[in-house]
Amino acid sequence: MFGRLFNWFSSDMAIDLGTANTLVYVKGRGVLLNEPSVVAYSTNSGRKIVHAVGNHAKLMLGRTPGQIEAIRPMRDGVIADFEVAEEMIKHFIREVQKQSTSWIKGRPRIEICVPSGATPVERKAIQEAALAAGANECWLIEEPMAAAIGAGLAIDQPSGSMVVDIGGGTTEVAVLSLEGIVYARSVRVGGDRMDEAIINHLRRTENMLIGETTAERIKKEIGSAMPPSNGQGRTMSVKGRNLLQGVPKEVMVSEAVVAEALADPVGEIVEAVRVALETTPPELAADIVEKGIMLTGGGALLDNLDVVLRAKTGLPVSVADEALSCVVLGTGKCVEDLEKWRGVLSKV
Repeated sequence: MFGRLFNWFSSDMAIDLGTANTLVYVKGRGVLLNEPSVVAYSTNSGRKIVHAVGNHAKLMLGRTPGQIEAIRPMRDGVIADFEVAEEMIKHFIREVQKQSTSWIKGRPRIEICVPSGATPVERKAIQEAALAAGANECWLIEEPMAAAIGAGLAIDQPSGSMVVDIGGGTTEVAVLSLEGIVYARSVRVGGDRMDEAIINHLRRTENMLIGETTAERIKKEIGSAMPPSNGQGRTMSVKGRNLLQGVPKEVMVSEAVVAEALADPVGEIVEAVRVALETTPPELAADIVEKGIMLTGGGALLDNLDVVLRAKTGLPVSVADEALSCVVLGTGKCVEDLEKWRGVLSKV
């Protein structure tokens, strides 16, 4: 009895444990945390000592001295470094509990999103990291399901809905009906692959090396899924290192150049959508023709991505109102009404 009472006063949470960013939703409070999934640590006698997490750690990317390393413990939507990921989850739980109005800070029940293509081992690693970080219970929900709920799609109806969630590490393409996933495919291409494509393109064409943070800034400011109609389009100044001379270098990068760099990752996303449409049962395909495709995730904000998908598929394509937070908002709805949405949750 006291255990149930203790849990009732705890701050149940939904966590979108993303490759690029982690968002935390607290029951009754909404989204209280949105920070980069980055940890800065040093190693002492084989033990990892965390120095910074989130925003502070991201500022250190590419700028740390030899004894400190700044990394992303998540890769392609799953845990790449278990020990560091556990410390990151602990830090974020403590941060949101400081803001919680609960007068007892108990061990929360936590719901975490996982890519639809995650293996049982990867799912178990995420669940164990959450339990080790202080969770009382840990439920898992597949990212496309959470994204569809957060985007307001009527997934509980006997009608097909298609969602494309483009995150930092993966793109999730799914067709849903009656609170279930009829088809799902997870391709390991997302915002990180786009950043890598920009880095590699500038290395080839300008003999210049830039870091991940600079590539991300280029993508956000002048990134586009298709070349501009007016020549070069928007431009921005980019600083990096001259690979031939080894000295700092500054060049002007245009929207057309970035669109050329992003052609391959955008093409992979389009291909994943095309394969999903080919595999969808005819009746559900008819529903999608009428309702269209919903884009969610940070990658959905890439300029003209919806235009490219519309041209390639011939279907209506729309971007969710709160694309960046759809996944955590959908998971948050499950936290608010666990009994209603228990059917879409699972444990390993």
